Amino acid sequence: MDDLPELRDIHLPEPIGLFPLGYGFISLICILVFAALVFFFWRRAYLKSKKHYALQAIKNLNSSTIDSVCQISQMLRRICKIKHKKAVALYGKDWSSFLNQTGSFALDSKSLQILTEAPYALPQTTVAKQNFEQIKNFAVSWVEANL
Repeated sequence: MDDLPELRDIHLPEPIGLFPLGYGFISLICILVFAALVFFFWRRAYLKSKKHYALQAIKNLNSSTIDSVCQISQMLRRICKIKHKKAVALYGKDWSSFLNQTGSFALDSKSLQILTEAPYALPQTTVAKQNFEQIKNFAVSWVEANL
């Protein structure tokens, strides 16, 4: 008896392809994409909030005293802790040259000297209004460029 014609329906299955993917794999991909988007937007908002805080703190300084310049200097150093970790330890001429190199414009020597020596100056030291405004504008542009 010849059974071969009856076996015509039996054959090897086709190879399994990558698509359509299973529901579990599609869910995993969606979860990973969602997590990446949440991380990206959270990180962006986190960095923008620091920038916003720093800019507002600098812009709110109105008195041209050595204390205000000292607060600007402290703010610049705090920002360096975030982006330029090795620059936090700089002081004097190294600190001033670092600020001029990383800023969008260079500060003149008199204002730069006031900025670098502000944390060590006497509290009753006066600062010229023009120098204070230059330091303040420099700090705002430096924060915008480096944070």
